[in-house]
Amino acid sequence: MAKGPYDLSFNLDLDQFQQDLFDVQDALERASVDARERKIIWHDDTRLSIEEAARIIRSESGVPVDIVQFHVVCWLQTHYEPEGLDQEQMEEFEQMIERWTAPYEDLN
Repeated sequence: MAKGPYDLSFNLDLDQFQQDLFDVQDALERASVDARERKIIWHDDTRLSIEEAARIIRSESGVPVDIVQFHVVCWLQTHYEPEGLDQEQMEEFEQMIERWTAPYEDLN
């Protein structure tokens, strides 16, 4: 079984986990998502893959890229919520996010 960036079989440094999470969430604060195209839209309108976003955040925060990628995927799955969608559109959006992030499940 593959292990994610936080090996939970050992003691997890919760302070470090929280700091990493805050760093990633701060970087993604002004980002949006095009789930259909599988792109994170950066604050300057640059369209990035998960990996590209993780590399940019890593370069700004110093957090290891695998940990950044883990938090970006979690952000997509649980934190990002597009505005203005009705229930049916939101369900479609969530399905697209699930398909997009499925290959990253080994990270979690």
